[in-house]
Amino acid sequence: MRGFISSLSPLFSKYKIEVFLLSMALFIFVFSVLFFFLSIERIPNEEPISQEQIFTSIPQEKYFVDLEGSVERPDVYEITSGARLKDVLIASGGLSVDADRIYFARNFNLARLLKDQEKIYIPSISETENNVLAATQTIQSQTNSSLAQPANTININTGSMDELDSLAGIGAITAQKIIQNRPFQTIQELLDKKIVNKGVFENIKNRIAI
Repeated sequence: MRGFISSLSPLFSKYKIEVFLLSMALFIFVFSVLFFFLSIERIPNEEPISQEQIFTSIPQEKYFVDLEGSVERPDVYEITSGARLKDVLIASGGLSVDADRIYFARNFNLARLLKDQEKIYIPSISETENNVLAATQTIQSQTNSSLAQPANTININTGSMDELDSLAGIGAITAQKIIQNRPFQTIQELLDKKIVNKGVFENIKNRIAI
């Protein structure tokens, strides 16, 4: 009997080892599962940030735009920075019945970003047909040009030989070069075209205009 029991001892030992290993594997599996779920519970439930939230978090400046002409409600509109022409046009009720829609579509960009103190004028059909808008723009351009130039400035596109010669550092030869290179788009072209040197230009730049 003892011999029989002794012969079974290695089998029982092997069985105990297998049970022990299985128990350890089960323990490790259960521990891993619990650790995983506990880790998930610790992660804060964060919602994704939308583009609208990002946009509204940026401080926006208030702008004022003067919208006039052929719109339903011409007025000065308060907008925020980043507003476009389409936004203020919607606020005004849109184009009026007499608005020249073809002219508007060709000359106005609805996606254009607006600036503070900007004035926008939408012409009517009668105004574009009678060329009233072009005449108004010409008058404004001439008025702005005359206001922008001090009384003692000399226009390098229209100044006479004697007027140009009166400028510091400009003699008869340089004055003749200025006349020969007309018209100029900017006074900077006197330097770009090497008609005068930098020193002379610095001396006369406040006395010349286009």
